Amino acid sequence: MIRTGIGILDDVLRGGIREENSILLMGGIDEDHRVLMHQFVISLLKQRHKILLVEYKQRPSLLLKWLAGYGINYKRFMKRGRLKILDGHTNLYSRVQVSGEDVLPNPLDLPISTSIIRDKIREGDFDFLVIDDLSILYASLPGKQEFFRIISRFINSVSLEGVTSVSAIIGDLISPSDLSMLTIPFSYILSARDGRIAVKKAPHPLGAVNYFVYVKTERGIKPISEYYESLDKLKEAMFLDENGMLWSANQRVQIIDEESEAKLIESLFEYFGKENTQKFLYFWGRHEFQGIGKLYMQRYGNLKESLKRMFHSTKINGGGIMELSQVTGDVVIVKAKNLFPRICNFGNAVHLHDAGALTQMIEEIEGGEWIGEEVKCQAKGILTVSL
Repeated sequence: MIRTGIGILDDVLRGGIREENSILLMGGIDEDHRVLMHQFVISLLKQRHKILLVEYKQRPSLLLKWLAGYGINYKRFMKRGRLKILDGHTNLYSRVQVSGEDVLPNPLDLPISTSIIRDKIREGDFDFLVIDDLSILYASLPGKQEFFRIISRFINSVSLEGVTSVSAIIGDLISPSDLSMLTIPFSYILSARDGRIAVKKAPHPLGAVNYFVYVKTERGIKPISEYYESLDKLKEAMFLDENGMLWSANQRVQIIDEESEAKLIESLFEYFGKENTQKFLYFWGRHEFQGIGKLYMQRYGNLKESLKRMFHSTKINGGGIMELSQVTGDVVIVKAKNLFPRICNFGNAVHLHDAGALTQMIEEIEGGEWIGEEVKCQAKGILTVSL
């Protein structure tokens, strides 16, 4: 199993990438997918793999400078001979041919270029071939069908020699039909765009949740769940755009005051009645947390730590304060205060959505069938959620 370097992505992939399966990372012009790919490369290097990187996007010196802006440093691995960069960029644009041991003489002559790359792989006994990125070749070559045919044969032939290919491409440049053609030789397809990383294709079953939300930082791609470990980080990610819309990193948000949400809950009780409203709130919480328990379990390993991390996230996001009061074989008791929204002197328990969310999470971690109940509510006293 090969780790990607991003814990939550490994969780989505159920442990990581399976060996000897080619990988394609797709994205937009913001090039988040390229940042993700190079983070993966760093992870491979730290796992003591040997890598040949073919660079079409920019000169290797500029690549290293660009990556430094995201905290990615290849130089120490290059000095140790674990990473070699093959320059496929210079002779794409140079008026006169530039010669050099690690410079492709004519990158657009794909049969010759792929033959040179294959020889370099054999000479250096590399484990991985990284192509950064295929967009340049696709845009530069007039014969698209030949491009697909040669790249497909090349990726498959490299795979037969026990070398794993990792490639990046800007999906917006390619028509849907052409993009489908290009994906054929790749076992994994990962999409990184609009603040969301999703696994589009894998050679094995995935869990209920096949994506996560991220933010691009000076330390590369970071899952939002990790980035918002403190209130300061949450504040840093908030901004107002030119249209007056509030964003938290890549997600549009709206500030909902307690009175507004309290009125909504009160209206549900008035319109549907107590029993139906409590059923609805409970179902809402369970539905919202589908797949969350599995991800937390994969990441943190046990129920107590998973709940602790979830409680921290709830607190940071202004949802209230929760604490684990009791955990036995078949009973879990959670005490909470200041849950959102706070409703006083209402006469009914109003946080059944929290009970539903916790129940869904615990079932996915512990297995079996659990029933959640709000024993007390701050609207009537102290809230205790018993499961």
